[in-house]
Order: sequence, then C-alpha cells, then structure tokens
Amino acid sequence: MKKKKRFLTLFSISLFFWVLVAEATKNSETGNPNVVFILSDDQSWDDYGFMGHPHLKTPHLDQLAGEGFLYERGYTTAAICRPSLASIVTGLYPHQTAVRGNRPFMGEGVDHRRLRANKKLWPLAQEQSKVMTATLEHAPSMVKQLQNHGYATLQTGKWWEGDPLDHGFDEGCGHHIGRKTMEPIYNFVDKAQKNAQPFFIWYAVFLPHTPHNAPDRHYLKYKDLAPNESTARYWANIAWLDETCGQLVDFLKEKNLYDNTLFVFTADNGWRPDPKQVSWYVRSKKEPVEAGVRTPIFLTHKNKITPGRDKKTLASNIDIAPTILKACGIEPDKAMSGLDLRKPEVLTERDRIFVDVYWDNIRVDALEDLDSDLIARVVIDGWDKLIVRPDGNELYDLKNDPDDRSDISRQDPDKVQEMPRLIDDWVKKTPVVFTHVP
Repeated sequence: MKKKKRFLTLFSISLFFWVLVAEATKNSETGNPNVVFILSDDQSWDDYGFMGHPHLKTPHLDQLAGEGFLYERGYTTAAICRPSLASIVTGLYPHQTAVRGNRPFMGEGVDHRRLRANKKLWPLAQEQSKVMTATLEHAPSMVKQLQNHGYATLQTGKWWEGDPLDHGFDEGCGHHIGRKTMEPIYNFVDKAQKNAQPFFIWYAVFLPHTPHNAPDRHYLKYKDLAPNESTARYWANIAWLDETCGQLVDFLKEKNLYDNTLFVFTADNGWRPDPKQVSWYVRSKKEPVEAGVRTPIFLTHKNKITPGRDKKTLASNIDIAPTILKACGIEPDKAMSGLDLRKPEVLTERDRIFVDVYWDNIRVDALEDLDSDLIARVVIDGWDKLIVRPDGNELYDLKNDPDDRSDISRQDPDKVQEMPRLIDDWVKKTPVVFTHVP
C-alpha cells in the first residue's frame, strides 16, 4: 500500500512537471512570444552602425536589426522623453494623455535642476507631477493588457509615471540597470520560465543619456576619432548601450529563448552633442526638427518576421503598442490609433505621421487647453514636412533636405495653406482621453 502511495505521489509530481512543460511549449507555439522592448535614450537617428555612421560601431544592434525588419524613417511622438514614453505605453499622442512635458512649470526663472533644494516649491512640484501621472489612470496601456493576458512584466531603467507596479508591471528596477548590472533581468526571466509564463521586458536603460561617462574601454575607441571630446563621450555611451543589448540577447540565446522572443527597438528622442560642452546638446532634443524627432524603428522575431529594410515608409512610436499586442494575440484598446509595424504595406497606405512638441515644463493647471505650452505640431506627409508653430509655419522637402535646414514655405505657399488641415483633422480624430485631477 505504501509503495502504491509513493508511486502515485511521484506520478503526480511528474504529471505536474510535464503540464508545466506542455504549457510553456504551448505558449511558444500559439502566438505568445516573449517581448523585449529596447529604448535608446537621447540618440540621433543616424548614430548607429546599421544606419551607416562612418565611425560609430554598434555590432550587437547591427546584428539584431539585420535579423529583423527596419524602418529607417521612424519618428517619435514628442521631442522629449516623458511624453514620448507615455505614448509608447498607451498608444496615444501627448495631447491625448496630457503627459506633454517632463515636469510641471513652477514659475519663471525657476531652475528645475535645483528645485529639490527649494523647500517651498519642491513639495508643490511633487504634487503637480502626481497630477500628470494621474491622467494616465484611465488611459489604455499595453503593459496592463499584457499582464491581464498572463504575461510576466518587468520595468527596468527609465520610468516617469510613479510606481511601475501601478501601471501593469509585476516588478520594477531603477537607474542602475545596464550601467551597473543586468542581473535583475536574468532573474526575472528565470522566474517567468519557472512559472511557465511568457514575459515582457521594458528595457529603457539610461543610455546614451547623460552623464556621458562610459568606461574607458569605450571612450578610448573614439577619443582621437571624434571631432571633439563631447562627441567622443557621447559615442562612447552609444557603444555602452550596444554592449548591454548584446548581453541581453546573448543571455536569451543561452536560455534557448531567442527564437521565441519579439524584439522591438526605438528611441525616445534625438540628440546632437554640443561640440563645446560635454553632456549637452544643440538643435535636437526638445525641438520639432529631424534631429529631435526622427528615429530608426526595428522589429526582430526569428522565423516570424522576414528581415528587411524600408528606406521610405513612415513609421511612428505610436505604432509600437498595437504592434506588440497584436503579435501577442491581444486586441489593442480601441483608443490606440497606431498600425501594425509587421505590415509595412498598411503603413504605406497611411503615408503620414504626426508629432506633438510641448515645452519641457508644462502648466498643470492648463491641461484642458491643448495649445497650452505648445511649441509646434508636425505633420510629415510623404517627403513633405510641415512644422506649425504659434508664430508661423515652416515647410521642408525631406527627400532633398533630410536634416530640415532649408525652409521652402515661401516657394510653395499652397502646401503651407493646405497641410495644416491634416493636423486639424488629426487632432479631431485623436480625442483626449485623460481625466483631469484638480
């Protein structure tokens, strides 16, 4: 009798083990891929090896991009990080979420970098920042949708919207990821595997974001190659980002998880280093110019996405949330207006994208006014780019002027008059979804 009970116990344990194995196998075969979202932080669209940079070496990203489908003409939804990241999560534009800037405006002449030391303003700034975060409470979220469909979810690196556990993440890990360790990611993947769960990793390492202080093993490669120290240190941080991405990919390959993982890569906004000042920028971040809002976007999923490169079709970070969800067999929230990046033919039919650019510090008490703190709205229609500012419009021919340096608005007044209607229609068709918190 005891032998029979022991046999049944062992049989039950074995059966449970094989059920877990079968469930994991089922996940890998029935449209439940793992997802790794990689975000470059403050990097110009052409500062990659795979984008043809003459000096920068990004071998790991080059390989990953080469095994996937690359959109060379990708765009962010904003020119600064917080609204850009909010768009990626929600599938909404900044004017829809009310997350338009990085932080609340606290008065003329107030330096936000020294705000923490201001005992009077700092508590108020924290409260107003919570108002910005609260606007996302009822917004769509690809992370929450993934979590609700059984995904283990991990936030690492940059995250502005308060506690990541309130936004669909099972676990969160802060600033040290990538720059100091990759161990929390490895542990998370092991745990997800043990629980037979597909996983989603938000890898928003603070690179090549300032401080541009990459180890000498990277800096010395560019010290004598770059035109100035500022550029050399920026390039070194890009090499550091590439190194960490290689570590992440290699780990997943060692675990035999690479083939069933969808990688999605983009940047939050652009960056051109100031040649005179290390860790500072010129004509890029916070501006509606190409150097501020253009980014490569690529998707890699072995045997699922055919490798290729598209030099013409317009893609946007607004497309990332619905793409990831559809790839995971999940229907995106109806408020998400983006398209499936796995279908370039559908993006070709759209053939235009839009960008919101607001000031870095916004007036929280004016969230209902969509034009409050507005720098510009942008429409890129084919190769035509119109920047609509409160004080005037600018028109550029990106096919012949890819760095948008030559305003041709006077040469083509008809387009300058017609194209703003595209922006007006876009704003009407993408309604505000935030809930204002007084």
